[in-house]
Amino acid sequence: MCSDIVVKVENLSKCYHIYEQPRDRLLQMLVGRRRRFYREFWALKDISFEIRKGETVGIIGRNGSGKSTLLQLICGTLNPTGGSIQTLGRIAALLELGSGFNPEFTGRENVVMSCALLGLSPQETAARFDDIAAFADIGEFIEQAVKTYSSGMYVRLAFAVNIVARPNIMIVDEALAVGDINFQAKCMSALTRLQDGGATVLFVSHDVGAVKSLCDRAIYLEHGCVRSIGKAADVAELYMRNMREEMNAEQQRFVPDARLAEAKKNARSCIPDGELRGVPIFLRSKEFDERVAALRYGSGGVRITYAEILDEQGQPLTEVNYDQQVRVVVHFESDIDEGISCNYYIADAKKNYVIGASMDLPGHGLLQIRPGGRYVAVYATKMPLCEGNYSLQLELTKPLILDQSAEFLDVIDNAVVFRMARRPDGRIWAQIYIPNALEVFEA
Repeated sequence: MCSDIVVKVENLSKCYHIYEQPRDRLLQMLVGRRRRFYREFWALKDISFEIRKGETVGIIGRNGSGKSTLLQLICGTLNPTGGSIQTLGRIAALLELGSGFNPEFTGRENVVMSCALLGLSPQETAARFDDIAAFADIGEFIEQAVKTYSSGMYVRLAFAVNIVARPNIMIVDEALAVGDINFQAKCMSALTRLQDGGATVLFVSHDVGAVKSLCDRAIYLEHGCVRSIGKAADVAELYMRNMREEMNAEQQRFVPDARLAEAKKNARSCIPDGELRGVPIFLRSKEFDERVAALRYGSGGVRITYAEILDEQGQPLTEVNYDQQVRVVVHFESDIDEGISCNYYIADAKKNYVIGASMDLPGHGLLQIRPGGRYVAVYATKMPLCEGNYSLQLELTKPLILDQSAEFLDVIDNAVVFRMARRPDGRIWAQIYIPNALEVFEA
């Protein structure tokens, strides 16, 4: 295996035998292969990929897609049914809660045992013990039996051992979800430092935002097979798209609540005639349709026909100045009679939403559309953003539970791509800068 590749998986498969009742397991042992008393469940089937030194790779997918099984196979705690796994370097793994520690041992004893399993000498363990205890921050409980720990204390100590051991490959499953907010932030900072040191990180999470921010690439598993491998932002967006489409398929079982009925009752058809000022012309573009065809999805009924970002003079923008006043203009047409919202989001290069709005936030409420109707929604906003590349995501949605969930009628990723110029008065280092008032006092 090339020294630059630290994890190589080829045609990896894992099959479990599922027995309907306990006696079937005994019967299978007695008759051997002459008869089958089980059914096969393939947790993974023909998985292949390579991970290079220093990469951080996210693994995403719904529950039961094979994520945890894949990590256990890489760690060596499970044996594959077929295929091969090659790894290079020390592996530290934080898998499901409850693995790795002896509940009868104290925290200190488990630290010593875990460090030995990771390949650290007694001298190295002693030198790093204070750092482990400080990171875990469980106080005097370090001298108590692990069986007395809460789930949060358990994962604190387990993560501290793994991160302070400075592994070549760090594997983190959903175990971090049990930690409190402060500890999760602490873990993310530690993982970032581990990345900066050249370690490889495999990260399983349902937090798509964390995967986008932390990972270079992502692997999307579905029913034990690889659905997609690529840039973390692109794979995460595909995963979210599939989840939204499933939500649309399930929405028919939904019974609206009273708040939603009231919101639809108060939906506005359009701007009243007396308020019309410079009404934009409705636009439809074949070029736009062709460009976004692979980027759009939804259950239908309404369709975005064109979108653009304009300056105050109505000119299209491909580069936006810091804090520039702009208009996000969305043209769409309808085949249905329904109360909907036209939403927009500005996403950074990793597809994290930075700013955006739905029709409710400016106080407009739902828009009552009609079959054959043509509409132009114009949001006026500013862009106080850090320099870099950004994209516009558009959504036409029908609420299911007001302010909580919606059916996605038409969604377009990367409807408009543009660049933010650097702030002329000095670069900003946060993603967004809102002007501050500052006073300084000498005590």
